[in-house]
Amino acid sequence: MGTSAAEVHALDAFLLNEILIALLIVTLAGLVHGTFGLGFPMVATPVLALLTDVQTAILLTLAPNIAVNLWSMLRGGHLSESVGRYWPVAVWMLIGSAVGTVILVMMDPNPFRLLLAAVILLYLNSELLKRLDWSFIQRHPQRSGAGAGFLGGVLGGTVNVGGPALMIYFLEIRVPPLVLVQAINLAFLLGKSTQAATFAVFGLLPLTLVLLSLPLGAMALIGLRSGMWLRERFSADAYRGWLRGLLWLLAVLLVVQFFRDL
Repeated sequence: MGTSAAEVHALDAFLLNEILIALLIVTLAGLVHGTFGLGFPMVATPVLALLTDVQTAILLTLAPNIAVNLWSMLRGGHLSESVGRYWPVAVWMLIGSAVGTVILVMMDPNPFRLLLAAVILLYLNSELLKRLDWSFIQRHPQRSGAGAGFLGGVLGGTVNVGGPALMIYFLEIRVPPLVLVQAINLAFLLGKSTQAATFAVFGLLPLTLVLLSLPLGAMALIGLRSGMWLRERFSADAYRGWLRGLLWLLAVLLVVQFFRDL
């Protein structure tokens, strides 16, 4: 069996030193994810995209994403309560992820970075911008959850950063940290699995990248466990504060990425 053009491209794109850098990147991303309960693709994808293109970065992080989402979701107990209440959000993210992946394959996804950054900044400055009222999320949690899940899926499929939409939703309805982590990771797990299946349907899931992603998955889990140890050592209020800080950082990174790829 001959080597496909996609596999040759993957081998050319990832030399040994780049693989070592990628191992460091996913370890750091796993640390962030373990600390906050989310954030692996937010950290890993933009940085890995500096080594290659966005689509290859997304493909390379499929296995690590699924691994850290599954581990984060199952840890902590009471999973049935989180899943039982918020599974519709995850289903909407599944649908949105399929749509977003098709957009990634067919169109330029770069403008979605700027859109996402704008939404994040509006949310973070809502106290200053008095005309913005986010209370509709609490008044209409089901419809807001559907919108957040679908938007998160579309953004996750296009730029691999769907977490902020869900973070805004769950922060506004003020769910406990454990429920937030489990519900978001369930949504991520379904979204990433759907993305992998969609890439496979389009013939864009080369075996080389899948094999390269396996050791990255192992390093991501090492970082994840270290981050979980850190998370257990600060309060729920501090946790929400750190999440807001992460949103600020992400918004800046998204704007930088947008202008870099113009």
